[in-house]
Amino acid sequence: MRTVLYARFSSHLQNARSIDDQISLLTAHAEREGWQIVGIFTDYAISGAAGIDGDQRPGLAGMLDRLARRDIDWVFAESTDRLARHEGDAFAIRERIEFTGARLFTLNDGEVDDIKGAIKGLFDARFRKELGAKVKRGQRGTVNDGRAPAGKAYGYALANRIDDRGRPVRGLRVVDEVQADIVRRIFTEFADGRSTRQIAEGLNNDGIPGPTGGAWRMTTIHGDRQRKNGMLNNEQYIGQIVFNRTSKVRDPETRKTLIKPNPESEWQRHDAPHLRIVDGALWARVQARRKAMEGKRPEHLMRPKRLLSGLVRCGTCGGGWIVVSKTYWGCGRHKDGGGCDNRLRIRGDRMEERVLAGLSDHLMLPEHVALYVAERHKLQAKIVRDGAKHRSRIDAELGRIDGKIANLVEAIANGASGFAEIRDSLTALKQRREQLLVDRADIEEPSVIALHPNFAEDYRRRWTDLQQAFNREASRETAAPALRSMIDRITLTPEPKAENGLAIEIFGKLADILAFATGNRPAPKGTTAMERVRGIEPL
Repeated sequence: MRTVLYARFSSHLQNARSIDDQISLLTAHAEREGWQIVGIFTDYAISGAAGIDGDQRPGLAGMLDRLARRDIDWVFAESTDRLARHEGDAFAIRERIEFTGARLFTLNDGEVDDIKGAIKGLFDARFRKELGAKVKRGQRGTVNDGRAPAGKAYGYALANRIDDRGRPVRGLRVVDEVQADIVRRIFTEFADGRSTRQIAEGLNNDGIPGPTGGAWRMTTIHGDRQRKNGMLNNEQYIGQIVFNRTSKVRDPETRKTLIKPNPESEWQRHDAPHLRIVDGALWARVQARRKAMEGKRPEHLMRPKRLLSGLVRCGTCGGGWIVVSKTYWGCGRHKDGGGCDNRLRIRGDRMEERVLAGLSDHLMLPEHVALYVAERHKLQAKIVRDGAKHRSRIDAELGRIDGKIANLVEAIANGASGFAEIRDSLTALKQRREQLLVDRADIEEPSVIALHPNFAEDYRRRWTDLQQAFNREASRETAAPALRSMIDRITLTPEPKAENGLAIEIFGKLADILAFATGNRPAPKGTTAMERVRGIEPL
């Protein structure tokens, strides 16, 4: 009997010797039966539901091509699930075997006819699905134990050990302090305005190996928006193990495994404070910037080529000023024949100098600062009053809930009937209590602007440091966004007495300027009556 052997194992996590063991058993049986082995076909680390084409399972496809010669009597495998774990594939394989005049034989079932093959095909496919569910269930238990259910993220080292019964305890992690410094560097640079591409380039230029030992890539850092992977999305860095973010599904046509994001309501989280690398404030800054970037076209996220790109307006027509030659700026509408008669031009470097001088000297007038601080304090007083009222209401409800919980616990201790109803009520009260505690923690204390007598001198000192950073090539990328954030717009208006015949009026964002001057974060937009101030350089 001319026989071909087929063997397969499904995962790279399994022992590759499984193939050798299968072939050894099949060969021994064939020799006892006196069968002539004319071919051996194998598939390593390929799922039994991957398909039957050459690019999906080359070993199986090769065997089916060999059968096409019609000189094979037996196709011999350890079991039907080695041939397929997909009911459609199992039927197609048996059909092609029978078409060539061969028969299917397995160690576990003997000759496989239509009925036996149909039943076994259904059971084999079902086992694959149940196995996936069991793996998922085991991973949930791993997360509940505070262990990582999947691979090791960058910034951590394995800490697996053997328990008292001699069994391996997997999924244990500890912080790798060397890599943790790199993680904090990535988060800090992104929060400070650098793009993920620039961060990756900086790491590669410094000779720092990536997570796989090769070069850093921007996708490693920012990840995929829908799947919410990537370093900037990894909540493990703030001490949270997250499970069930995604599910694996198989395309019925290509049989490729696809990753489908799950709704966030289905995610499972577990606190793991010992894994925290990034503090909450830095994490919040990064996520706020990512949220601000969502939905924007890539070209809109590109950094401006020049410090003042997009900020300069024409005082005559209101249009934008653009670069009209290698070194000069001018009105874009005049250049394009849009009807503006402002034909004046200014050198780009000189315009930057005048604007920076104006920011330094003319936007921090005492009357501007006093008005802004007064408005901020009025708003903060209102926030304090509203917060106190809300906190009082929450505290009152918490007191009532604590009393009810105590009564229910006492009733259970005294053997009250209707335990199921009492338990449900107790659960509902505890859930409400947790929500109230969260609401209470969310009541933020407003920041207070305190200006000391040397405020102006401190502002100019900080401003000088920022200008020096902008003038240095190595730090220009991070200094430029800070400078731009303080400018709302710049207007250039023809003025015969001014330098180049142009008067420059700067509209600054006082909230951002004060935040820079005091070293605090800027106030949210719309929280003050006065947001912008302006200053005109002296003629």
